[in-house]
Amino acid sequence: MMPVADGLGRYTGHVPAIRWQSAADFVVLVVAIYLLLRWSQQARALRLGLSILALRVAALLTREFNLLITTWVLDAATLVALLVLVIAFQPELRRAVMRVDLFGQSSPERQLPVWAAVAAAAGSLAEARCGALIVMVQDDSIAELVTGGVTVGSRVSPELLQAIFQKNSPIHDGAVVIEGDQLVSARVFLPLTQRRAPDERYGTRHRAGLGLTERSDAIVIVVSEERGEITFMQRGGAAAVPNQDALLSMFRSIAPAQSDRSRRPRRLFKTVEFRMGLAALALSILVWTVTFLVPGRSVRMETMPVEFTDVPAGLRIAAQSADSVQVWVRASEFALDYLNTGGVVARCDLSSAHEGVNVVRLDSSSVIAPPGIRVEGWSPHELQVRLAPVGGGTP
Repeated sequence: MMPVADGLGRYTGHVPAIRWQSAADFVVLVVAIYLLLRWSQQARALRLGLSILALRVAALLTREFNLLITTWVLDAATLVALLVLVIAFQPELRRAVMRVDLFGQSSPERQLPVWAAVAAAAGSLAEARCGALIVMVQDDSIAELVTGGVTVGSRVSPELLQAIFQKNSPIHDGAVVIEGDQLVSARVFLPLTQRRAPDERYGTRHRAGLGLTERSDAIVIVVSEERGEITFMQRGGAAAVPNQDALLSMFRSIAPAQSDRSRRPRRLFKTVEFRMGLAALALSILVWTVTFLVPGRSVRMETMPVEFTDVPAGLRIAAQSADSVQVWVRASEFALDYLNTGGVVARCDLSSAHEGVNVVRLDSSSVIAPPGIRVEGWSPHELQVRLAPVGGGTP
């Protein structure tokens, strides 16, 4: 918004409105940091992601103080950390991309091959009296709940599951972990339940499965070595399953419940997503403040065109004393390099102007600058605008 005319024909300014581009940039920043935090729920990835953000913020600060070597070192460290993130967590990145659902396809169709593979493997292992412990990760991360593990990183298949749990396999102890359609790790050890098991015959595998399902929404399939029985576990509950067909039917039966769960209101303030959202908002405010609101040390002169708005009906601009304004702006080098200051104009509101000569006094509110760009001075300080009737000659 630009100056509004007072009774003397001069114009006084008020606070400019927030630019929609700035709001869009901030929203994109919040979403990007939220997605990074959501993906890096594992402790190592989370620490590395936060370290990258810290290095970037530190680099912006040192640049403002003209610490050139320090800035170069921090920029190089940020690049190295990004490369480490991509290389060290390549399987996690691949699974994250594979799990992106852009077209809203229903999850049961995508999970059916995995369910069928797990059911077939569980049925074969039960017939062979070969113990097994299979974890299927859902929405909650289990990284902080489990220990050990050997990275597998392979597509789920009945043959692979059966081979892992053979007694002569070096990784048959513990559990296998499935995320999406990938068997990510084997020989993983789960937390044991601290409550009394519902069945006295339950052994260590069953107690481990119950312990994990009590602390997360993961699904655990246990195959008993002694009895050749299949047990389905979820949310701290356990149900015996007679065969692989019944297990596959149970998988299909929980799909509507999972869909309904996503529509049910949850206790928002206790969810992991809410806490990550708050963290993303706080980090975005920090990055935004350091990048745009810290006083810059660079000053640049810009020539900005004058734009007149809300010219009264029946009148036209017959003459003006200047068609551009010289503006001195202060900002960080980053803001001056990457923001389009050339697209900024000095806008003058003529809604209260009259026929004849009007004097427009320019002040700092006359230039709507993006965040991080502060107006230091301008010239000229006044403009004369002559309005004449439409269709009339030049007075």
